[in-house]
Amino acid sequence: MRKNYLWYQLFRYPIVGGALRLYYKKLKVTGREYFPKNKPILFVPNHQNSFMDALLVVCTVRPFIYFLTRAEAFRPPLQGWFLGTLNMLPVYRVRDGFSSIQKNNAIFEECFRYYGRNDAVLIFPEANHNLKRRIRPLSKGFTRLAFGGEEYYDWELDLQIVPVGLNYTAHREPRNIAHVCYGKPIPVKKYHAEFKEDEKAATDRMKAEVSKAMKKLVFHAPNLDTYPVQKLLWEVLEPDDAVLTDPATSNKRIKQTRPHITEALKEEAKALTELAEKHDVDLRALAHPQSFSWKDALMLPVYGFSLANNAIPYQAVRHLTTKVIKDHAFDASIKFLTGVLLLPLFYLVMCGILALAGVEGSWLAAYFGVSVISAPAFIRAKEVFRLGSTQTLKKKKPQLFEDLTNRLETFRSLRHSIINE
Repeated sequence: MRKNYLWYQLFRYPIVGGALRLYYKKLKVTGREYFPKNKPILFVPNHQNSFMDALLVVCTVRPFIYFLTRAEAFRPPLQGWFLGTLNMLPVYRVRDGFSSIQKNNAIFEECFRYYGRNDAVLIFPEANHNLKRRIRPLSKGFTRLAFGGEEYYDWELDLQIVPVGLNYTAHREPRNIAHVCYGKPIPVKKYHAEFKEDEKAATDRMKAEVSKAMKKLVFHAPNLDTYPVQKLLWEVLEPDDAVLTDPATSNKRIKQTRPHITEALKEEAKALTELAEKHDVDLRALAHPQSFSWKDALMLPVYGFSLANNAIPYQAVRHLTTKVIKDHAFDASIKFLTGVLLLPLFYLVMCGILALAGVEGSWLAAYFGVSVISAPAFIRAKEVFRLGSTQTLKKKKPQLFEDLTNRLETFRSLRHSIINE
């Protein structure tokens, strides 16, 4: 049996896997039929959403999987030990110092040994995270893991690279849709002859082919200068979350948009985006105002309880994501870990306080159970009690409201004409 097998399987499936299905409104997985059987796999996902990206892959595959993450996450030592029990391996970067980078050789050799027993390894080929919906240039770190593994076994390993696309309707928020797309495997041995002749050429071709495969699995806006236009048309104005997380549809529309993009349109998209950011206006919420349904009416008591019961943890998370940690790519990770670790602990503390106040055990058990069950309703509860935010903006800042809505209509008209071409 592998080291930490029982703990690792318990942690990734019932605990984290179950929590992911509560955190997301819908978790969709496609492409698992492409997984090669009885062969080692190198998973290479895009990296937009920090720690959540790794969890979504780890909890939606069957192979025993190890994943590489930034070495700084392994400090202090106790934290590093815990991450090690979860099959996480530290990878060092230039900023960690030359002596630290040399430690990567030992880490990579450890990965090669895992290949030998048909385990899987995960590495983010973009090497860093970014919330933009696009595949960034790939680093050569994953090619070292690929070619190094084959060389370690004299090219008899038959290592398979599986590209992965991670798609989110809203990266930073819970209760949205996540779509994990697995692509067709790319055998490393196809580069064998070229690698023997010219390592750099083989490395460049692998990077290009893997990048091309990844771009088919995500919403990919290729050019940064046109990104605001594509974002407004196919993210902000998209009413259907299922379409937003469907790479085939999104990428088809992105391609159709290119002939329509002018310098004036790029400037208008940039100006609209900056205006909304300046006044802290959520353009997608403005474009698709939500209504109060009969289900919301029935759920009002639950919403009220969930809001009151989770107010303290919510304020703690809000402080972290707005005042302490400035990189918003960590927002979802913080919220998820809060739900998995902090909320149950908070409910237990509340049970202790209630017990000291003389509340009986059966009522304490009921409180804990209702707290856990109603926790996912907190997000919709916030939305319901903020349904008037658009009307508030219209009332308090009518000129801004009119300016934003008129500008959105310009892009909505263009979107409609592109879809109907």
